[in-house]
Amino acid sequence: MNDAVNQAALAQLLKHLGDEPQTLDELWQARPMLWQDLGWEQSQLKLWLYCQPGLARTTDRDGVERFGRESSGARGAPSLSEEIAKIVQSNGKPLPLAQLKNRLPAGLLATDPMLKAAIDDHPRLKMIGPMVKLD
Repeated sequence: MNDAVNQAALAQLLKHLGDEPQTLDELWQARPMLWQDLGWEQSQLKLWLYCQPGLARTTDRDGVERFGRESSGARGAPSLSEEIAKIVQSNGKPLPLAQLKNRLPAGLLATDPMLKAAIDDHPRLKMIGPMVKLD
């Protein structure tokens, strides 16, 4: 397959994750030809999923991780931007992005681009240099 076809297949995968969260194994087994064409191992798929903005990870009681679309307020869980706002507010002053990352709730992992996108999406959060400020 060519790059455009692979990109379209990856975009379609992300779209379908909005329908129902899936485990890494389910994603891996559903599209073996895509992973072969990309030359990816399962660990590379996991890393790619971790880096996708708007994609949420949930872990059930058995430790099984599922990937799905992030939706604000879904299942009563606050969005990443709301979590960031709470952390900055409790700090009482602007907070460096690196420190913010370390204060995220256990099990909530986010990359710098994911954090910056969540900050941009929130009406009261903004970045001033490396600092995250709440208006």
